[in-house]
Amino acid sequence: MINKIIEKGFFKGLQEKIGKGKAKEAHDLYLTVLEESKSWVTDKPTELNLIFTSTVLASYRVLKKYHYENWEEIIRYCLIERTKNKQQFFLKLYLFFDRKPFKRIVKISKLKQIKHYGDHHFTHHIEKDTAKSYHLHVKKCFYFDFFRSNNAIEVMPIFCSMDDIWGDILHPKKHGVTFSRPKLLSKGDSYCFFKFDQIDE
Repeated sequence: MINKIIEKGFFKGLQEKIGKGKAKEAHDLYLTVLEESKSWVTDKPTELNLIFTSTVLASYRVLKKYHYENWEEIIRYCLIERTKNKQQFFLKLYLFFDRKPFKRIVKISKLKQIKHYGDHHFTHHIEKDTAKSYHLHVKKCFYFDFFRSNNAIEVMPIFCSMDDIWGDILHPKKHGVTFSRPKLLSKGDSYCFFKFDQIDE
């Protein structure tokens, strides 16, 4: 069910930007990419992640085919901007009522490592886990490997920016937590570094 919701929403946004005909061409290509890439699916989390990457890869190829210079802006809209305000509204509401956001963030991160990413196509190395610091290294990333294998690595920074949906509303003075990513695979680093630290009141 959620697969269809993701697929429908993404291509609805794409149609807004490039028209019904080209959006349908991208959707048809998406189905082909999905079929050709099914060997990537080794667990439940990857099945969902493949939906995301295949919609983007198919759209990227069609946008490049028709020489859309603003291809990145269009994909960013379909993947992020179209629903960003709604997502941030609920996140802000959540943070408003949560008196200990740092502990909650750590708990969610650990849960997502299993539920949303799995341990086959992602590796999560917890480098520091204390009452005030949580540092995580991701040395293997399904998104990065998928786009690199499909000669579309320039798409990867868009996926990295999905973390900004919630990262942008996390304010140190208001929530007592700092968040940064000093290293990213998409920037040529050997791993992604997610750094959360609690600020002393």
